[in-house]
Amino acid sequence: MGRPKRRRHLEIDDSFWTWLESPETPMHVAALAIFTPDDEPAAAVVRRIVTAFQHHRDVDPRFRLLISGRRFPRRARLDLTGDVEIDFHLRHHSLPAPGVECELAQFISRLHSSRLDARRPMWEVHVIDGLHDNRFAIYIKAHHALINGVDAVRLFGRSLATDPDAPITAPVWAIGRRALTKSAASRARPSRAELLSAIVRATKTLWRAGQSNSPLVGPCTAPRSALNPGETGPQRQIRTAAIELARIKRLSKRSGTTLNDIVLTACSTALRRYLLDIDALPEKPLVVGCPVSIAAPEGSAAASSIGIMFVDSASDEPDANIRLSRIARSTRAAKEHQATLPHEALVGYATLAMAPHTLRQLVPGAVARVSPTFNLIVSNVSGPDQTRYLAGARMVEMYPLSLLFKGEALNITAVSYDGQMNFGFIACRTALPHVQRIAQYLEDAFDELESHYATAIPDLPRLA
Repeated sequence: MGRPKRRRHLEIDDSFWTWLESPETPMHVAALAIFTPDDEPAAAVVRRIVTAFQHHRDVDPRFRLLISGRRFPRRARLDLTGDVEIDFHLRHHSLPAPGVECELAQFISRLHSSRLDARRPMWEVHVIDGLHDNRFAIYIKAHHALINGVDAVRLFGRSLATDPDAPITAPVWAIGRRALTKSAASRARPSRAELLSAIVRATKTLWRAGQSNSPLVGPCTAPRSALNPGETGPQRQIRTAAIELARIKRLSKRSGTTLNDIVLTACSTALRRYLLDIDALPEKPLVVGCPVSIAAPEGSAAASSIGIMFVDSASDEPDANIRLSRIARSTRAAKEHQATLPHEALVGYATLAMAPHTLRQLVPGAVARVSPTFNLIVSNVSGPDQTRYLAGARMVEMYPLSLLFKGEALNITAVSYDGQMNFGFIACRTALPHVQRIAQYLEDAFDELESHYATAIPDLPRLA
């Protein structure tokens, strides 16, 4: 590799992901996309894609960064390398026949369990053929300090064509950040003192909410559960599920709630059933951590940041309709609470709100002694709004795959694409058995909600 040039440092919120990196907790995010060619063998399409990708030697600066992690609280160093060995980062695999869904899931689970090599830019692209029904897959992973999940979905969408007849598009590593134009009108921004005051007030309100019956959920109110074991291992288990987006929209319209409320209710319903199966449902409701995308200020070319809100999952409630109402009240309270903050204060507020979680991760032994800040992360990301193609093959499924913190055994991430909501489940293989049940129970949860609302939605078939 070439000699590194121009040294700088990661911002604190990005260095966070390097502080948490360990053999048991690899801090990368990923996406899995499934493609189907119309009238050409998938193996031939894959060969054309890999050959074309190998010739893209121009690499965007983001994908030329070397990240040198340092112990908390020192920020990670960044070195910009002049030479990226594409053949190392681009991998071609062939699944043995028959290449059915469970075999792909097992293979992706192994890829997702391994840490990225910090001696090189921390990203990989895997092109996989041999799938059943003449399909192929692309699995992309990158360190969270390099790119967050929201920006990764957007970047991957931009790397694909909207026209099936378009030539093979440039791979993700050759695509730069979009330039943003500055607004002609400048707006007044709060002073540092005003921002700090707003952050402190909002944080106090959040902490006090945990000591009252407010629908606003504060940190450190989550119960201990099977989802939060004292020890976790590095091996991951991947499962996926896809639900028609029209079903979720109909339920949202009928119930007067948001799409995200419906998604959270279905996830909570599936988790409740799973935990009852293993006789491990806590008496107190699980608390869900929901990441919130914080767009960069207008006129900035910076990437978006990630905030957090805490949501009552109502997992202690046996009635799905009441569960949905409680979740909707909780998410609405969290949004109204964060709306009181200036935009520039949201990242600082999220940092303070997550402080107990951060310390629980960084202090040796704290995971076993301190209650979790939340029980699991559930994310909902907007994917491409048009059908995407690569080398003429249509992307039929797109699954986001996230990461696990210490003391966390499950993460659920959903992305909307082409009329579907696609769910990616990441579980610690040693701590959470039979995670495939949760994916199945998720589908049953939507059936249960539809049964409740079937009489009020004419185009929704009543379940037998």
